Amino acid sequence: MLKTLVPFLEGSRKRQLAMLIQCMEIRHTSALFSRGSSALSACEIPEGTDRRSAMLVALKDYCTPREQEMIDTILNLFSVMENYDLFFN
Repeated sequence: MLKTLVPFLEGSRKRQLAMLIQCMEIRHTSALFSRGSSALSACEIPEGTDRRSAMLVALKDYCTPREQEMIDTILNLFSVMENYDLFFN
């Protein structure tokens, strides 16, 4: 709700409120991590998932088409390396 107010304030007040909001968000985030892993367990990736690949797939939605191609290339490289390890080790 506070973020909604920012555009309606005068110049210096906008900055003050925006800074206050950021401080509140940092404190809230810090409190979440201080409580332990159960607070963020809904955000966790299931055990056994390749975290590198999952991270790249999640980032892909925010990338330019060229960056998406690069991510696809990296994902294919990970797949080739995994298959190589499977057959030759």
